Amino acid sequence: MASGKTRHLLTEIDTLRKYGNKKIAVFKPRTDVRSGMNLIKSRKGDEDTAEELSVTNPLEIWPMLRAKESAAGCRFQVIAFDEVQFFPRDSGFFQLVNQLLNEGYDILASGLAFDFRGEPFGSTPDLAMLAEDRCMWMTAYCTKCGTRAPYPQRIIDGTPAHYNSQQVLVGGDETYEPRCDDHFVLPGRPMAGPDDASPQRKIWPGGVAATE
Repeated sequence: MASGKTRHLLTEIDTLRKYGNKKIAVFKPRTDVRSGMNLIKSRKGDEDTAEELSVTNPLEIWPMLRAKESAAGCRFQVIAFDEVQFFPRDSGFFQLVNQLLNEGYDILASGLAFDFRGEPFGSTPDLAMLAEDRCMWMTAYCTKCGTRAPYPQRIIDGTPAHYNSQQVLVGGDETYEPRCDDHFVLPGRPMAGPDDASPQRKIWPGGVAATE
């Protein structure tokens, strides 16, 4: 979070449309309601229209994509996804992306690497492996000390959320803030380390934008 991943995604979409003459279809998980319906939006205010997909059945994209291509009178070349962490690993989203690639579509995707527990979040890690060297890691900075911040610290009523809290809680700056290894706090973690720091130490940055 606060790493500029959605803004980077929007910049890539805009560049490919303007200078690459690419037809791009944009999708987002229905769970993400922060930007409003059928929109993705960065913290800076950049935005684009997006079709919404069920997080438990992303395969519903196919009739939506075919309908968009029929209306446009041409095949889209690029499919873009925002906030892919909201698609669970067992949702079939990874398989969907593979199918799209096999059908010749290029893929743009952005998502958080870690959830509030400091653990891999949804489909993002799988897509990062698929993207290999085409994966761009975005950097957020700790609100406590200003160093690199891989983790989204969930704050509820001024207190760090407990490990057993629900994994998905959609929120913005009022609920989450970037934290580094030293300032990430997770009460109730099963195997707590010094100062309840994250079990994932300096492995991944905080957000990813994967291309093609």
